[in-house]
Amino acid sequence: MNCYVCNTIVDNEETCPYCGADIRAYRMIEKACAESYNDGLQRAKMRDLSGAIESLNRSLQYDKYNIDARNLLGLVYYEFGEPVQALREWVISKNLKPKNNHADYYLGEIQHGAGALGKLDQTVKKYNQAIEYCNQGNRDLARIQLKKVLGLNPKMVRARQLLALLYIQDGEYENARKELSAAAKTDVKNPRTIRYMQEVRKVLKEQSSSAKKKKRVSDLPEYNPTMDAMALPRQTLLETIDNIRGGIFNILIGLLIGLLVTVFLIVPNVRQTANSTAASALVDANEEAAGNASDIVALKAQIEQLQAKLENYEGKGDMQTSYEQLFSAQELQNNGDSTGAATAIGQVNRDLLGTNGQALYDSLASVINAQVLETSYAAANTAFNEQNYDEAITQYLTVIELEEGYDNGQALFNLAESYSGKWDFETALTYYNKVVELYPDTSLARKAQEKVDTINESLGTGSEEEED
Repeated sequence: MNCYVCNTIVDNEETCPYCGADIRAYRMIEKACAESYNDGLQRAKMRDLSGAIESLNRSLQYDKYNIDARNLLGLVYYEFGEPVQALREWVISKNLKPKNNHADYYLGEIQHGAGALGKLDQTVKKYNQAIEYCNQGNRDLARIQLKKVLGLNPKMVRARQLLALLYIQDGEYENARKELSAAAKTDVKNPRTIRYMQEVRKVLKEQSSSAKKKKRVSDLPEYNPTMDAMALPRQTLLETIDNIRGGIFNILIGLLIGLLVTVFLIVPNVRQTANSTAASALVDANEEAAGNASDIVALKAQIEQLQAKLENYEGKGDMQTSYEQLFSAQELQNNGDSTGAATAIGQVNRDLLGTNGQALYDSLASVINAQVLETSYAAANTAFNEQNYDEAITQYLTVIELEEGYDNGQALFNLAESYSGKWDFETALTYYNKVVELYPDTSLARKAQEKVDTINESLGTGSEEEED
C-alpha cells in the first residue's frame, strides 16, 4: 500500500519510513474497505442483491474513490431494476476517474441504446403514478400502472413487491405468490420479499386445509331399452308431420330473435368497445410520443445537474479523507505552517472521526485558530498603517471570519476604515453600523457613529448637487 501523505510504498510498518506519518488507522480503513467490497462481490454472484448493495455502500463509506466498488454497485442497482440509482453511481465514478473507467461503457450503453432512456423515464413516471394511486386508495388503477411498469422493466423488485401487496389486500394470494416468486428470482434474499412470501404461504396453507372435499357424482341408472319402448306412444304420420312443422317454426322464431339481438344489442356494444379501445390506444400513443420527445433532454439535464454537484465535491464526505487532512494539519502545525494547517483542518469532517480523533481535532483547531488570528491581525494592522488597504481588507476579513468580535471590535472598525480609505463608503457603512450594534455605549461605537453621520451627510450633499 502507499502512504496517504507522501504516496511512498509502505510494507508492514506502522509509520511511513519517508515522512513518518502514522498509517495504522489508514491501514485498518483500507482493510475494512476491501473486505466490504469482496463481500459485496460474493453476494452479487449469489444474486443476493440487497446484501450486495449494503456491503458495497459500506465499502464506499470507507473509501469513496473505490471505483471498482462504485461501478459494481451501479451494476447491482441496474440488475435490481433501479436504473436511476445505477446512472447516479456511474456518473460519480466517471467524474472521480475520467479515464480508463468501465463506467464510460455502461453510460454509453444506456444513452445510445434503442429507446433505453425513454423506457427509463416512462418506468419512473408510471411507478410514481402507481404510488400516488395507492395513497389515494385506487388499488385497481395502481395495479394497472404497476403491470405497465413491469412490462417496461420486469426486474424492478420494488414494483413486484408493491403489486404483490395489492394482491394480498384484495385477497388474491395466488397472484401475490407468483409476483413474489418472480421478485425472488431477481433478488433471492430480499428481506421484504421473504416476509411477504411467508405471510402468503401461511394463508394459502390455511385455505387448503379448510377447503371442503368435492362431492362425488352419483352413479347414473342403467339404461333399459324396454323402458323407452313402453314410454313412447305410437304416432300417426300426420301427427309426426305436424310435430316437425312446429319444430321448424320454433327454430325459425329462435333464429329471428337471435338476429334481432345481434343487430340491436351485440353489434353496437362491440362498436362502442372498439371505439373506446382505439381512443385509449391513441391517448397512450400520444403520451408515449410526448414522453419520448422529452426523455432524453430531461435525463441529460439530470446528468448535467449531477456533474455540476460533483464539481463541488471537495472530498470531506468520508472517514479516510478526514483522517488524512487531520494528520496533515498536525504535521503542518508542527512545521510552523499555520496557514497550511488552517486550510487542512478546514477539510476535516469532525462527525466522522472517532473519540480520539475528535479530541485531536478540537485541540488542533483551537491552537491553529489562535495563531491564525494573531498572525493575520498583525499583518492587517501593518498593511493598514502603510495604507495598503487591499491587503488590510483581506487580512481583516480572515480575522472576523474566525472571530467577529476580535480585539473588542477593533478589527471590525479597522476593516470599515480600510473600506473608507478605498472610497467604498457603502461597504464601510455596513461594518461601522455593525460596530455600533455590537458595542453600544463605548468609545469605539461613538467613533463609528461619527463616521456614519459624516458619510451619510457627504453622500446626501453629493446627491443634492447632482439634482441641482
